[in-house]
Amino acid sequence: MNDAIRNATLLYHSHYKTSLPDPTVAGQATITLRIVEGLELALPPDEKPNSLFVQASLLGHVQKTPVGAPKWDHTVHFVVQDVSTDKINITVFKENLFSPNVSLGKFDLSIQKLLKTGGPGPWNKRLILTDTNSGMVNVCIMLRYHGNR
Repeated sequence: MNDAIRNATLLYHSHYKTSLPDPTVAGQATITLRIVEGLELALPPDEKPNSLFVQASLLGHVQKTPVGAPKWDHTVHFVVQDVSTDKINITVFKENLFSPNVSLGKFDLSIQKLLKTGGPGPWNKRLILTDTNSGMVNVCIMLRYHGNR
């Protein structure tokens, strides 16, 4: 990659506060996950939704949205090692300053099941959270293969 393209890529990712996958990891694919917003999240009564964030992880690599209202519009990237088994764990949290953060629900996104829905993407999905009474997260997902396929 020449310096101009590399600098433009770094500028883009720093401007949009995204994380780049580790280029030293030889992955089969890169998945881009745009975490758009949370809907109908199960907050405690009289709780304002201004200290929420999403944590996404794949194979021990963890990335978070900024803390704020549930309209994050934040992009993260992961290197996928095996599309048939890898899953992205997505959890919505309420941030607490003086006690542990509270989970408001989670979703395990199977890349294999995503591919079975058809087409090369991008996919716009409304993920229904588990381990909660209500809640969804809207995401946009794109998978890009590397090398020969």
